Amino acid sequence: MRAAGEGAPNCIAGRRAAIIAPSQIFYDSLSDEQKQRFNMIGSAGSEGWAPSGGPQALCSSESAGATNVPVERIEQVVRPNAQQQESFDALKKAAADAAQALQASCPSAIPLTPVARLDAAAARLKAIVAAINTVRPQLATFYASLSDEQKARFNAMGPPPRSAAAQDRRQSDGQ
Repeated sequence: MRAAGEGAPNCIAGRRAAIIAPSQIFYDSLSDEQKQRFNMIGSAGSEGWAPSGGPQALCSSESAGATNVPVERIEQVVRPNAQQQESFDALKKAAADAAQALQASCPSAIPLTPVARLDAAAARLKAIVAAINTVRPQLATFYASLSDEQKARFNAMGPPPRSAAAQDRRQSDGQ
């Protein structure tokens, strides 16, 4: 059985090609005026359809912490011993590397055309898969080194508590 994300890069590339080519043909067939109106769809400040939580939300400085594995919390809850410290340090490094790569995959500006936005989304998805593949083996190694008691504490951790500001934003967004 394949782990989640193992075939994703090829799947993403195939789906991207299936979407981008017809989208590009359609876009190229538009007049300049039509292209201008089409480019406004989903762009910042447009009155048309604009998805909430788009690429700008994933790449904001506010969400940067969401990409980090909560290594401090894991350390407090699991309390790795001396023999486990090396694999825990490798997990911390992998998590930091993955977070840095995810942040680097964020576009510096929102692409102007829908086709360019699809390209940016595909690049972001590839970065997410790469981040998962960076952290997963280190997490598996660390987890395998834990005692049954430590595994039980690790499994009981659950997601970190939300900050009051994040809860207020979710409630004001109606979520």
